[in-house]
Amino acid sequence: MQAAAIASLFLTGSSSKVGLADSEIIVSRGGSIHQIVASHLAQTVQSHETFLKLANTLIHSAEHVYMQRDVDALEEVSRVLMNLPIDGARQIGLYYYALAINRKGQIDEAEGLLESVADNAPITYRARAIQTLGTNHHTKCRLDEALRFQLEALRVASDKKAHGLQTRLLAYLQVSHLKSNTGDHRGALGVLESISPLVRIVSRQNPLYFYFYHNELAVELGELNRIPEAEAASSIALASPFAPAYPEWAETRQELEAKRTSATPSVVAVSRAPQAEQSAELEPQRKRESPHRLAVNWPGGCKQPFQISVLPFPATASTDLIAISILNRVLICAGPRAPPVLS
Repeated sequence: MQAAAIASLFLTGSSSKVGLADSEIIVSRGGSIHQIVASHLAQTVQSHETFLKLANTLIHSAEHVYMQRDVDALEEVSRVLMNLPIDGARQIGLYYYALAINRKGQIDEAEGLLESVADNAPITYRARAIQTLGTNHHTKCRLDEALRFQLEALRVASDKKAHGLQTRLLAYLQVSHLKSNTGDHRGALGVLESISPLVRIVSRQNPLYFYFYHNELAVELGELNRIPEAEAASSIALASPFAPAYPEWAETRQELEAKRTSATPSVVAVSRAPQAEQSAELEPQRKRESPHRLAVNWPGGCKQPFQISVLPFPATASTDLIAISILNRVLICAGPRAPPVLS
């Protein structure tokens, strides 16, 4: 069978989902996926090694376009993955397809696919699917269920075979969001501070999360009225090449500027009559009200994930996360891992 015919066969299948960044291949809405498939298949005749190489290239491409929020390209890559004759490729493709339609707002359909991935996929993607399901529960303001899924994702991702550092990072970020939603901004910041070593390790392979993390720091520092530190973290996020794809990072900066403005009282000189001055002296001195904090409107009433920066703050671990935080200390000695691939 000719390479073009095989490529056409793959592209007629169902959908799939996300992957890891690859500097050699960038899939855009313009559509280079056909060329990717054809170039790999033209090298040999349907060998297992060819399909395996193609699958791993597509996984890298899927991750890249997901970070760029190119949903159409992600859906296209996922469809090809799901139709490769490689063990595990279909479930990995389903995962990326679920991410694509989830981003399009088809949350219920995506959850059904993610549940299948969580039950049947290779362990790396089982952990990722569980973590994504927890994020969806958070979006629906089911905070108890969201926390349960994130803790389960941490458990599965801790398996050595899971290559789960990125999944663990995303789960910890969601735990921080959950604390923030309940008004525990000190606890949320404590979680963020405790995962700084994990952020550094994951960012070696996936730089997006360094900037994402700094935006998260900016949000929580702003909630605690530590405005200069928050603005410093926000500046790091906005200096990212990913910033155009994440307009909410610019919104974080605008909210911090509004907080700074509202915290600066304006002094206006007013000429008053002598009688007014005398009556003012007789009135009891009123207690000055604290500046009003800017209210942030989160979709669905729940705070959605941003990302933060790594700043040298002292760690403040939360009581209910002590056991989880201990795991982070091991990460300082861990080296970066390559993206999960098929073998």
